[in-house]
Order: sequence, then C-alpha cells, then structure tokens
Amino acid sequence: MHASLSKNKSSNCQNGDPLSGRDQSIGDLFRKYGESYIKTYKPDYRKIKLIRSIRVCRTPVLGGKKITCKGCGKESYIYFSCGNSQCPICQGLKRMQWSDRLRSKLLKVPYVHTVFTLPHKLNNLARNNKREIYGLLMRTSWRTVKHLTSLEENLGGLPGMTSVIHTFGSDMKYHIHVHCLISFGGLKGGKWKWPKHKKRLANYRDYCEVYRDFFMEGLKKLSDKGAINYAENKGQNYAYFEKLVGGKRWVVHSEPPTAKPEVLTEYLSRYICKIAISKHRLHFDKVLNLVTLEFKDYKNQKKGQSAPIVTKSLSPLVAIDQILQHVLPLSFQKSRNTGLHHGSTIKRLRKQIPKKIKENGYTVRKIFELISIMLGYPIEVCPACGGIDFETDIVMPDRKWIKPILMCNKAPPNYKMRVKMSSN
Repeated sequence: MHASLSKNKSSNCQNGDPLSGRDQSIGDLFRKYGESYIKTYKPDYRKIKLIRSIRVCRTPVLGGKKITCKGCGKESYIYFSCGNSQCPICQGLKRMQWSDRLRSKLLKVPYVHTVFTLPHKLNNLARNNKREIYGLLMRTSWRTVKHLTSLEENLGGLPGMTSVIHTFGSDMKYHIHVHCLISFGGLKGGKWKWPKHKKRLANYRDYCEVYRDFFMEGLKKLSDKGAINYAENKGQNYAYFEKLVGGKRWVVHSEPPTAKPEVLTEYLSRYICKIAISKHRLHFDKVLNLVTLEFKDYKNQKKGQSAPIVTKSLSPLVAIDQILQHVLPLSFQKSRNTGLHHGSTIKRLRKQIPKKIKENGYTVRKIFELISIMLGYPIEVCPACGGIDFETDIVMPDRKWIKPILMCNKAPPNYKMRVKMSSN
C-alpha cells in the first residue's frame, strides 16, 4: 500500500462525506461502471487489477487519518492511496521524487525538448505489439540523437538525454510519441563541445529521415526474428508497412534550447506516474451518467497563443476504455536515461566534465521537508478557523465501505444466464 497521504483539501472528508470534491470523479466512474466494463470488454488481469485499485484509491477501504482541529473541533479525513503506478488519482509524491532525481542529473547547460512521433498508420501494429514497438521507439529516439550529435557538422560529442514515452494525446486518443530532454552540447575527448547551430542540435529534415530509417531498420530485424505479431493485422507483413510509411516524412518536433529546464522537467513529470488523464480534467456526472473531458485543441491553436480548452462528452464505458488502452506492458520502463544522463556513463566520464557546467543535486525541497518534520510544522491550517493545532487519529481500513456501492452497480447477468433463470 502506498503510504503517502492525500494533501488536497478537496479530497478530504467534509461534514461526514469522505469523498466530496471533484477529485473523486474518476473513482466514482470506476466504482459505478468498473464491473460492467470487465464483463463487456473482458480486459486482461492487469487492467482488472488497475480498475479495482482506482475504485478504492483514497477511500475508507484503505484507511487513513482523521485530523481534528483543537481550536474549533472541525474534522477532516485523509485516506491512503492505492499506490498503483498507473493510477490517475494518486502518485503525486512519486512524481515529485522522479522530478527531483531528474533535476539532479541535469547539467548547467541549456536543454532541448524534442518529440519523436510514431505515424498513426502504425497504431494498430503497436496495439498488438506494445512491448516491441514501444521499446523500439525509445531505442530509436536515442539512436537518432546519438548519431546526429556525433557528426562534426552538428556537435561532434556525446550529449545527455532523458526520454519518456506517452501513448496518449490531450484528448486521451491513441497517440504514441516520446518526449526527450537533450543537453544542448556534449562531451568528447575530455572537453565540452557546443553545437554548431545556435538554435538546434541538427537539421529538421535530418532528424525526420534518420529517425524513420532507423525505426524501419529495427522493425525489419524484429520481423525477421519473428518477434512481431502480424496475425491480427489481416496477414500484413513488414513489406506492407515499409511501403505504407517508409517513403513518408515522419514527424520530429524540436523546440529551441532553453536555459530553464525545470519547466520541462515539470512537464515530463506530469504523467510519469499515471496514465492518460489528470483527475482535474475529467468529470463524471453521476446523475446523467456522462463523462466530460477537458483538453487542449491543438488543431485550432493560433500562432503565439495557447491552445484553446474544449470539452467533449463520452459514455462511461467508452471513457474507461480510452483510459485503460494506455496501460503499459508489465515492467516496461517508460522513462530512460541515456548518454551523459545514464548512471554508468556519467560515473565513467564525470571527471572529464568541466566544473562550471556540473549541476549540484536538487536537494532544497528535501532539506525543507526534513526541517518541517523536525520542527513539527503542520501540513495545513484549519480552513474554518485558521488554527494550526491538530489532533491526529488513525482510521482503520473499512473493507465493507465499498460493498453496497458495488452491489448497486453490479453488472447485469449475461443473456444465457437470463434465459436459464427465466426457464426455471
């Protein structure tokens, strides 16, 4: 069980309602329609486990703590998280820890945000070969960067790179891409080298062509080994996909270097410990049985302006299916450090990196957390009276809390069972 506590005021118990607030929209959705989804879609064991983790996350089922203000007597509850690595409700602490670890790897140089996108015509192939295609995409992104930065006309050195794979867009649709954070410079022969171009590591066309050629080369090797399953793609083979996308330009988006990589690390960490959707962008109306999703409409974004926020409505089962389609394969490493960010590489080359670009570990937040604990500072103040003196009691897990909810929302029996019951 994940031992961290929910610190969001909206998820606390207010006036005896343990799940008041918008934060539990996803939990309500999975509690009401989770079993119906399992019966209708017949997902695998890992998805079933995630469904049943989400519906008890931050509820009395897992227990927690009751916090009582000594000044006014107001009570609030903070419940434990489920700890599932892909739960969209919790994982806030793990996200901050990952962000801290990433910042400790960064050097005092500008960084480039680059995105490698898989052509949508390969989506069905990826659905049926998730581990192979996702792994190939991450390996290819680093191979492309390593090859282009090794050329003297671009950089002629070894950069550091951290990559994170996403299989979803802002609207939860299947959109496979890899976000990369690449140091704007590299190491060669014990000396730090800067790129020949002021605003990019390599030419855009070179990025697109090399990325495409390396990926198709890797796909052919996997196909020759029999590692790619083409059976569910109507007998299609490597030659079919090579003809389909091999001659097209693939999309690689690379932004100008920035001297504030903490903005990018915060962006990358946003979905590092969860899938598909933030709990603040999805709302489930329990009366209308309708799911509303907020997302950024990048297609209608105007130059120099942020993308407009739009909404769309989904039926509950479709919404659950769109969330669960982004569950990654078991033990798949969705974040990878390569080049100067890789542990063994930086250990071997650390002495060659000039002191002026070495970055001190990001430890400020950890130091203040320790000081707060040592001095006994409270996490919050009382929202009713502003008091800072609290009494804390342990709330034991209540396994029976969810049973009435599941009984009310139990999936209907299948047709054969209904016929059998009627005949009796």
